[in-house]
Amino acid sequence: MANEKRTGSYDPGPQLPSYMRKNKAVSSPKRQGAQAKAAPQKPARQKSSQSSASAARPVQRGSAASSGRTSKSKPAQASNGNYGGYYQRPQATQQRSQAYRQQSRASGSARGGAASASSNGRGSGANTKRRKKKASNLLKWIALAAAALICVIVIVSLSNNSAPDAVADMDKLMQSGKRFKAGVRLIGVDVSGMTPEEATGLVKNAAEKKLKTVAVTIKAGDDSWTLDSTALGMDYDIAQALADGLNYGRTGEDETVEITGGTMGEYDANYTWDKAGITAALSAMSENVNKEATNAYARPITDWASEERFEYVAGDEGRTLNVEATAEEIENALSNGEFVCEINAIVNAVLPTGNIDDIKAETQLISSYTTKFSAPRDDEIKQNRKFNIQKAADIINGNIVQPGEQWSFNTIVGPRTIELGWKPANGISGGKEYTLQAGGGICQVSTTLYNALLCANMEIVDRRAHTIPSDYVPVGLDATVDTRGIDFVWRNNTDSPAYIFAQLAPVEGSSRRNVITVYIYGAPLPEGVTYKSRNEILEERSRIEETIYTNDPTIPQGYQLERIPGHKYFVAEAYQDMYVNGELKESKLLYTDKYKGNPPEILVGTGAPLAAGQQPDAAWQPYGTAPTDAN
Repeated sequence: MANEKRTGSYDPGPQLPSYMRKNKAVSSPKRQGAQAKAAPQKPARQKSSQSSASAARPVQRGSAASSGRTSKSKPAQASNGNYGGYYQRPQATQQRSQAYRQQSRASGSARGGAASASSNGRGSGANTKRRKKKASNLLKWIALAAAALICVIVIVSLSNNSAPDAVADMDKLMQSGKRFKAGVRLIGVDVSGMTPEEATGLVKNAAEKKLKTVAVTIKAGDDSWTLDSTALGMDYDIAQALADGLNYGRTGEDETVEITGGTMGEYDANYTWDKAGITAALSAMSENVNKEATNAYARPITDWASEERFEYVAGDEGRTLNVEATAEEIENALSNGEFVCEINAIVNAVLPTGNIDDIKAETQLISSYTTKFSAPRDDEIKQNRKFNIQKAADIINGNIVQPGEQWSFNTIVGPRTIELGWKPANGISGGKEYTLQAGGGICQVSTTLYNALLCANMEIVDRRAHTIPSDYVPVGLDATVDTRGIDFVWRNNTDSPAYIFAQLAPVEGSSRRNVITVYIYGAPLPEGVTYKSRNEILEERSRIEETIYTNDPTIPQGYQLERIPGHKYFVAEAYQDMYVNGELKESKLLYTDKYKGNPPEILVGTGAPLAAGQQPDAAWQPYGTAPTDAN
């Protein structure tokens, strides 16, 4: 097959059954003879077997069981001088024949003498009678010779092709009273002169020993597994061998005849195997042979010192074990009597999809979005906020989102706790004030990512606004997250992987201003098409007139402290605009958000006035100072 391979490297995987022994180094040649040994067990199984009507075959070396094949092989040639090419009758029989011939010659001589004496009186009539008798004897010898020739032909034909149409019944064999002729060997056991009953145990033992030598080694690349007779479901039947052995050197009348043509009395058992068992063993082996193809892919480069964003890797070819074809190879070997052999596993190549050029075409910059923030070096809280932003950006930098996959900010970034390395910074608490929280500030990362995804036309699954508008993004375009439950989730709605890159960088020439930019790479948008996010404020109002004043005796008279700044009320809409070659073609309303805001809360000092020369706290303001909105 054009798409099949017989060799290749692979990585071994799960453990195989004990009967499938893994060999790191296999030294036996392919299809070698029965020399290596394996340790079989007699399994409880449903075995396949030859038909009972199969013919007798000398030196039968294997048979197809499940497949219905039967191996054909010729009888073995003589291994000694006694049986070289013909059946030699026992010496006693030869001696009896010689004595009979000598007696016949003597008797004939006497009869001839008498006839000669009487012929003196009878003349030529006696001679004529003798000539007729000689002619009659010659015809008898010719007839006998012809019969003998036919017998030899029949015996040779039976030996080479087939004995009875049915395997001899074992009981009949045992009760036949016959003995094996000299020169009969069954599975290598010399049974000359034995009865079938005497030979059966020896022959069975020989068959068992032969099964123990079965070792079919399957090679796949640099690794191999050996299947013994148990794994192959092998068994044997000696009935036919016994029947064939008894017929050796006999005619139908149980007369000994001379065998010519090189046929010897050596027979093997009928061996069977279980095709289903072979297939099951190979299926288990396939877990270690099979190897998925590695498609070409892009590896993100997260080091911003590099000018390249990707490293492109070519794909590797995979493979799958062709169980059916390999099983057929095993059956062919067994049919040929190759019980110890080495077979290369037949594998089908699995070609990788795509190439580097295809991958490059699907790793284009689709969109980006940038937000700014300030982090003075002498402000510890804002420096902590900067640290948290950097930490979150590093976590999402280089993330790959497969087609159809959902991506969760909280899942990827994980819980924000001091124990996990996050620092305390300002975060919204209670919907109206800022408190120190572990991971404070990372909402700027989720918000920047959100807007970059809108510009890439990705599907937003779960997004929520802050209770207080953010100062780093237009009102209505924020996306808050909270380690206790509020999440930001999106889905890659394209047919190609999407890649997230996040970079924190200082503003050139500034010691306090920084920017964070999120880039989205993947399959490019249609040519000329771009997307942008924008907002529209429908309503905006201050809540200063609702300022809440509370007396505080810890603050001296004449001073006040703004405990909670006031925030404006907003109603804002968020849109996604589509442009084609710079021209606005479509505006899609995403949602409408309400930011309720809150009135300022002022603590009014009712404590003792400041002593002469005492300086007020820097946070205190003169009483009556007008509060301002934080937005």
